[in-house]
Amino acid sequence: MSLTPSRHTLHFGRRRRRHPLRIVAGVLVVALLAAGGFILFRDDGPKGQETRIDPVDPCTVPRDVLEKVWRGYVPGRSGDVLAIEQLPNQFGTRHSTPWPYTQDIPLVFWGPGYIKKGFVSDDPVTLADVSPTFADLLQFDEYPVEKRDGIALSDALLEPEKRGTPPKLIFTVVWDGGGINVLRQWPDDWPFLKKLMKEGANFTDATVGSSPSITPATHSTLGTGTFPDKHGLTDIKMRIKGKIVDAFAGSNPSHFKLPTLGDLWDLANDNVPVVGMMARDSWHLGMLGHGAFLEDADKDVAVMDQLSKGLDFRTNPEFYRLPNYLSQDGLQEAADALDQKDGEADGQWLGNQIIPLDGRIRYSPAWNVYQMEQLELLIENEELGVDDVPDLFYVNYKSTDLAGHEWNMLEAEVRQDLAAQDLALKQLVKVLNREVGRNNYVLSLTADHGMTPLPESTGGWSIDQSELAKDLEARFDKETPDVPIVMSNRGYQYMLSKKELKRNGITVEDVVEWMKSYSIGDNAKNDDLGDFADKADERIFLTVLTPRQLEASLSCNDES
Repeated sequence: MSLTPSRHTLHFGRRRRRHPLRIVAGVLVVALLAAGGFILFRDDGPKGQETRIDPVDPCTVPRDVLEKVWRGYVPGRSGDVLAIEQLPNQFGTRHSTPWPYTQDIPLVFWGPGYIKKGFVSDDPVTLADVSPTFADLLQFDEYPVEKRDGIALSDALLEPEKRGTPPKLIFTVVWDGGGINVLRQWPDDWPFLKKLMKEGANFTDATVGSSPSITPATHSTLGTGTFPDKHGLTDIKMRIKGKIVDAFAGSNPSHFKLPTLGDLWDLANDNVPVVGMMARDSWHLGMLGHGAFLEDADKDVAVMDQLSKGLDFRTNPEFYRLPNYLSQDGLQEAADALDQKDGEADGQWLGNQIIPLDGRIRYSPAWNVYQMEQLELLIENEELGVDDVPDLFYVNYKSTDLAGHEWNMLEAEVRQDLAAQDLALKQLVKVLNREVGRNNYVLSLTADHGMTPLPESTGGWSIDQSELAKDLEARFDKETPDVPIVMSNRGYQYMLSKKELKRNGITVEDVVEWMKSYSIGDNAKNDDLGDFADKADERIFLTVLTPRQLEASLSCNDES
């Protein structure tokens, strides 16, 4: 069996020792108000404003925070400057952080014929543990677990003699943005997931495991069983050969360094298994795999939606397959039902206009209803789980994430999307029970990250990324101000032009030292501090590091 891709070589890295991902004493943690109103951050460290003014020793930054950033770093592809914000400051409502509020996620396995009933574990686990667990279920001895960061969560599985043959289907559901803080914000709106947690295996201390906690990186960790430092997809935007590129530009997996479980399982079984995905974006392809990009591989099912002036589904036909039976049928009906939910047919949902064939329909519960109907067609027509060669299928529900970015996790739109996704989950189990058989499959549910509440609800400063970049250019770009130093500003990482640094006689370390002391007052546009006038001198970042400094900080950081 050849794993050589048709265009690029895949490399396997050495497995790094796993560290417990627990927050140690003195760490900034996320707390939820008992009333459930909103999220805030609590500082268990030294009190006093002076601790937020002077730069901190990186060796005192919580080790698990540094580890997450290190796992998300790839030389050349990641930023030259790595920034960790000082809580409760945040980059608007972006969700790429090493902190618990975006890292903590649900992880549930359910399948009466394969998963222990009522199993609960508070052991620290990550998204990287999902694929090794599936490999255990599949009895897939060729899966290179020793070269992966994750481990099989075998304690949650029935004993091998009770399981017998592998499940006919392993089905994975990802609630995009459906992290623990979102579930706790709306505790009464996901009753079916609670039911699965009680009937199956529930890991209560699951995290993404790396930072940035962003779609391409996290889904690729889910698919490969290892972190971005090995699978190579660090962010939506990466630097390849000196240019800023999209992780999956053109739905092409050429930047993806490692084969997924789906890739390996398909090749090991002569492409007989059905391996597929239904999601919004090419950024989700990391949970599926490379398709026919790999030598001797076939085109796996990859369904991505395309909405602008009309509805269509898309894929990259060079490497993936798009079934021709999917259609617009049902979307108008789902939109009408949502419209009339308040008793009026006024084209409104919570005051928001409903246009079925506009991209924003994906932000609403109507899309979850429609997606489930199309997913049912996929399950039936692709004949998932009908033979003795196990199939793998992955689906991403995106509405919670889209609504979170548009309105915020504190708003009713996210609540209703979450409830709709829970109803879709219930319908999915009914369909799988009918088509595959209740005892013949395993269902897993997780999330790719949590969400960020509105800054005004946390008392944090909303970091203005463009203002920071503007200030950085003004401070350092003296020789050629018309050519920017910053190639890419992601907030948590900055890619800098080596040519511009050299022209201006500065180093990455110079930029890092300046950013360490960059304050709220510095970041205020037009000096408008509002309620933060008494915090103008507080630094924005907990710390800012070069990759070498990050590695050194891990060496000097005592986990105890």
